[in-house]
Amino acid sequence: MESLFALLNAVALLGWSSALLVLLTNDFVVERPLFVSERGGGGGGVFAGGGGGGGRIPLIDLLLVLELICLVEVCRIAVGKLKGNLVLGSVLHVIRFSCLFLVLPNGLLRGDDDVATRYVLYAWSITEVCRYPMYLFPKSSFMRRVRLVAPIFTFPVGCAAEACGAYRALMTEWRDDDDGGVGDGRGKNPIKLGLLGMVILINGVLGPTMAYPALLKKGLPELMRKADKKGSKGE
Repeated sequence: MESLFALLNAVALLGWSSALLVLLTNDFVVERPLFVSERGGGGGGVFAGGGGGGGRIPLIDLLLVLELICLVEVCRIAVGKLKGNLVLGSVLHVIRFSCLFLVLPNGLLRGDDDVATRYVLYAWSITEVCRYPMYLFPKSSFMRRVRLVAPIFTFPVGCAAEACGAYRALMTEWRDDDDGGVGDGRGKNPIKLGLLGMVILINGVLGPTMAYPALLKKGLPELMRKADKKGSKGE
């Protein structure tokens, strides 16, 4: 079984690296690779593109698969086969799935102007690219240090961007009705409203006050240790 989990970790690292490469390529090489919804055929898919008609956004589909792999890790933490914070991990991935279904698809279809969506994707992909090598090379102190230090920088960006994207989606859901009307109270989806409100509440209150201090407690000693080593070499 350990070889299977190692394979899943390798696939996840490759997938998140590909997602990061897509983002970098989109910003510095070509315009919107894998960002445009693929339409046609009767299927549609899990994530509908904006503007009517079924479609898929390949990047979102990739992230969904990667998040399913992350759920395997959460299950292993739950049964004691993997070290980790079960509550933090569970909440984190509930937020990510909420963003994958309710926030990111429309944000990607907005294009390069949607800063919040891009920050979310960068924060997720950089965090995971820095995390999975530790699982593949568990004896490497350097990989462990990278895994602990990276969230100090990526978590605040991702947390704020998720909250902003969720707020925008919440306002859109609150205004729009199924029949195309605005603001008359009909057609609102309480499940969507609840999930988006949860993301805003957790990211706006619990993230800065509970999750981030826990990350700092683990990451700052590693960051300071690296800085101390550089300082001693300079002397």
